[in-house]
Amino acid sequence: MKRFSLFLVLATLLFCACDSDTVKVRGEVEGLNGTVKLLSERPGEPGLTILAQQEVKDGKIDLRTDQFKIPGRVWVDIDGKATVEAILDTKDMIWIKGKIKFPDQIEADGSGLMDEYKEIKKMYKERFGEDIAKIDKRIEKISKKEKLSKDDEVMLGIHQLQKQRFLKKQANWTRDLIVANPRKEISLFLIKDQLVDSLDLQKKLFNKMTVENKESNIYKVLESKLK
Repeated sequence: MKRFSLFLVLATLLFCACDSDTVKVRGEVEGLNGTVKLLSERPGEPGLTILAQQEVKDGKIDLRTDQFKIPGRVWVDIDGKATVEAILDTKDMIWIKGKIKFPDQIEADGSGLMDEYKEIKKMYKERFGEDIAKIDKRIEKISKKEKLSKDDEVMLGIHQLQKQRFLKKQANWTRDLIVANPRKEISLFLIKDQLVDSLDLQKKLFNKMTVENKESNIYKVLESKLK
């Protein structure tokens, strides 16, 4: 009996070891019957690469790949009707949910990093979003005119400068947040997404990162872009 129990333990450990590199994205989309694809950026490669594909018959999604090192960003194409973006930070916690008749409401859940990023985006909106939105409306109002007067051109220039100042403040706030958190993987996503207008700053901040996992998708993608 003891020998049989020991065999079961060893078999379980062997199975887990074989499956240790597999990343799973699962879920259920009511009414879905079609092709679902899991895509991601790959270091040094243009565009997105298909990591896994599934023909869904009953709405149940079960995508698996061993070509992805967490954490990193993926996109799930729902039969060409919706594309759901998610940050994978665990190997089997992301859950896709929704209804195919409401494709714009299909969403991903289960990522701690994704929740953390949402909170940061709320802070962006609270600190800068309202001011930038007001300026955008003023710019749009002037730009819609068939013919701009000299005063319109002057005001348009002033509003564009105002917007640049707010964007610079936002970039500086992002920089300070990253500098204060060099060991946190969320900082890698901030470097990639929020500082695209300053390659030199991206390189400088990336070189100061001290995250332990340097094999992750997000780290390798950034590393290849900032060489």
